[in-house]
Amino acid sequence: MSLLLSPDALEQRKRDLQNPTALGGLGRSLQREVHAWLNVPVPEGKSRLTRRGGRCATCTVLLAFDPRQPHAHRCPMCGVVYTDQEHHQWWLMNAHLWTAEQCTRASALAYLFDDHLAATRADTILAAYSEQYLRWPNRDNALGPTRPFFSTYLESIWLLHLAIALDLRIVAAGQCESQHAATIDRLIAPSAALIADFDEGRSNRQVWHSAALLAASGLLGDVSLRETATHSLGALLRTGLHTDGSWYEGENYHLFAHRGLLSAVTLAERAGGALPAELMRRFESGFTAPFRTMLPDGTFPARRDSQYGIALRQYRTADWTECGFARHDTPELRAALASLYATWPNPGDTGRATSTADAERNQPGVRLTRADCNWRALLLARLDLPELESAVPHSELLEGQGLAVFRRDSGRFWVGLDYGDPGDGHGHPDRLNLVIATQHSRWLDDVGTGSYTSPTLAWYRSSMAHNAPMVNGRDQGAARGLLIAHDEQRDAGWVSAEFTDPVSGVRFVRTVVVLEDYVLDEITWTSEADVSVDLPLQAGCVDDVAEDWAPFVPGTSHDAMLQRATATRTPAARTRALLLRPLPSPAAPSDAAHSTPNFEAMIWSASEATLWRAETIGPPAGLPHGLVVLRQTGRVGRSVRVFAVPGMVAKLEVGATAITVETAGDHHARWSHLRLDAGWRVARTALAQNVAYELRGVRSVTTDATAVVPAPRVPDVGRFGLDTSAPDASLFASVTLGKDNYRQTEEPWADAGSPTAQIGWFIFAEKPTFQVSAHVALNRAPYFAPAVDENPLDNEPADINSDGVQFHWRSFVTGEWNSLLAVPDGDDVRVTVISGSRDDATASWQMGVPGGSYSVFFVVPWPGLGTVIECDCVINEGPPDRERRRGQLVLSGAHGEFGYLRGARQGPERAVFFQFYASPS
Repeated sequence: MSLLLSPDALEQRKRDLQNPTALGGLGRSLQREVHAWLNVPVPEGKSRLTRRGGRCATCTVLLAFDPRQPHAHRCPMCGVVYTDQEHHQWWLMNAHLWTAEQCTRASALAYLFDDHLAATRADTILAAYSEQYLRWPNRDNALGPTRPFFSTYLESIWLLHLAIALDLRIVAAGQCESQHAATIDRLIAPSAALIADFDEGRSNRQVWHSAALLAASGLLGDVSLRETATHSLGALLRTGLHTDGSWYEGENYHLFAHRGLLSAVTLAERAGGALPAELMRRFESGFTAPFRTMLPDGTFPARRDSQYGIALRQYRTADWTECGFARHDTPELRAALASLYATWPNPGDTGRATSTADAERNQPGVRLTRADCNWRALLLARLDLPELESAVPHSELLEGQGLAVFRRDSGRFWVGLDYGDPGDGHGHPDRLNLVIATQHSRWLDDVGTGSYTSPTLAWYRSSMAHNAPMVNGRDQGAARGLLIAHDEQRDAGWVSAEFTDPVSGVRFVRTVVVLEDYVLDEITWTSEADVSVDLPLQAGCVDDVAEDWAPFVPGTSHDAMLQRATATRTPAARTRALLLRPLPSPAAPSDAAHSTPNFEAMIWSASEATLWRAETIGPPAGLPHGLVVLRQTGRVGRSVRVFAVPGMVAKLEVGATAITVETAGDHHARWSHLRLDAGWRVARTALAQNVAYELRGVRSVTTDATAVVPAPRVPDVGRFGLDTSAPDASLFASVTLGKDNYRQTEEPWADAGSPTAQIGWFIFAEKPTFQVSAHVALNRAPYFAPAVDENPLDNEPADINSDGVQFHWRSFVTGEWNSLLAVPDGDDVRVTVISGSRDDATASWQMGVPGGSYSVFFVVPWPGLGTVIECDCVINEGPPDRERRRGQLVLSGAHGEFGYLRGARQGPERAVFFQFYASPS
């Protein structure tokens, strides 16, 4: 028995590591670390997610993790030490993961090097967790059922490590499973059963669920569990990885998910599971995907829900790449390893000693060697590496992901257009987002996402926080953009892509031409109705006293995050030059912000436009930053920008079909750009040399067949006749919600007391208004939580963890999707606006049967008979003995979903449609 390698392969590995090899240094370094932490006790207690836990209140960064300090947590920036209980409960998450990884490392070292101290350490950890596991409560979790943690995927990472550790201990001791029956029965089996009940579909988290279940199934001898996990793995390879090998949620989640895929695929192969060749090709391609998009400063782009400025030179990335290279030797992986083992970064702490398994705690990029890898490389990497040759980064097109990258100046200048996959739950509304970076600064940046429990999450996930178009001050809807054309020839390249916003119906086409001296950027848009289109540029505008900027109210859905907004008018067909201040590279020294060179943008608009600017927050835990926005109105629009170093571009002229750019100084030339049916022509006229580029690459089929696009919802419309002669309101429709409508967390509907609700629709023909009533029967006394200013747990509304009623509907006034959360409060109702506006809606309530039921009523204006009504209703069920809500009754159905993360976000795609019409009296 062995999960990752056959017993013969393990024994050969042990013999090989006794010989002098480059990988032997890794074994010795891991032994030193494990021995240094032998006396750290196994942590006790369940971890907890809160808004403040684990973060500095001033700097907002994660507190340093020290396994020896459960009650003292230092901020790495300001040095303040926190001792609050909520920080300890966050520490417990890290401590459990760290301890599980220590167990895996110790088990590997015990087998490979006959390390008796490591063997004792591994056995102690396994015994302690076997004793404790079933004592921890599976309740009040944030994302999935779990005992030691608050999210299931964390338990999956934890279980994966412990299962592999136990497997290695069994092999090392030559023992049978019966000698470890207590660990299997009290830890492996119940943890696997809990994880198996929570399938997260296409999520990166499900990758770790599948890996953990494959490991557990090997120890349990459970063929059915193994087949289920293997099937899930195949689905993730097919729907999560694009044909180019990239994970659909961007580089940050690619690195996280692909490490899980490495474990899962290795386990499946060892168990004899066959995966299709095409899926394995995608998997193998995934080892190079992050290096194809790496920025000039050695970090990866902060696309989607990425952390900002994360260096690829992390020990775990080297470990993962080594395992990929052992599977498949390619020039691309040799170049990737050469980049990871480059000598230019300074030596420093890799963070491996306090690693929290596969849950990232990112460190600054430092110099790495093979001795800095981890236990996977110790088991799976090649004993010796061939000669590694560095390669100059070149331009790339990840057509499955939908990302075009252009590199100039030997990779020190980077331009990327992100047009394709919207990224699902971790995606951002940023189709046609343009990023430009140099080795030392970010001209146009994407700063990713900060804390998931902070209210600033809404800003980082907005269109306004990107360099992407938006309509009527609202975020884009989720849809995939399409590639129109792409080509790269010597020093010239272009990409053209389109995106149709599903919310407004506006169709955008963005074309970017990248040369050595400048970047040309054109956007055109068309709409069936008059709209206002904003194009933000994430760069601070350097003050120019000659400009006439007046105070301005942007009127967007994100005005609360904008400060000191000013604007000026831009005449039609007139070019304006702006000096812009970029963000310094996050990999640069801390004082680089004061020395980062500015850049210039020349902006042209086909119609009269408004140019406005404002200040807002910059990268998470960074300094505030500025943005400049071009606003156009109408049904059609066109704008052109040229980005270059100051003084490079002397003139920009835009005609109906051609664009002319004149460069100055030593680069003096006249550049003519012309869009053709078959491509884009660029011609340079200069004294020294004339050059022409015929850029082709126009596409006819542009979609990735593997991309998962939600099918449009075609709802049934209920129609109800109204006797208009009736003097009073009449009940025209009602539905009872029960088991099939219940979204549970840990406890199913019956264990939650079998709550029910009756949703009714009334109409007041004379007003005209309609009323929605929710009569809730809980089979217990209702609990209406007291009002608090802030939810201490996360960025959901505070009242989400109370009994109460949500009402969601399409406004007849603004057309927006409105969402209200109502909680009875004395004689009144406490109403929280979740999205949209209150739109003149009123709410009231009354107590029902004493100690068991209550009713909430919403009254909303409506245009009258024949109007289609779109709405949904969600009943929050939160008894007083719980910290987080227990479940939700949902009018549009639970569809087998769990209630985690659902909160108050109930979108229009789930709406119930109905209408009233006049019937004969």
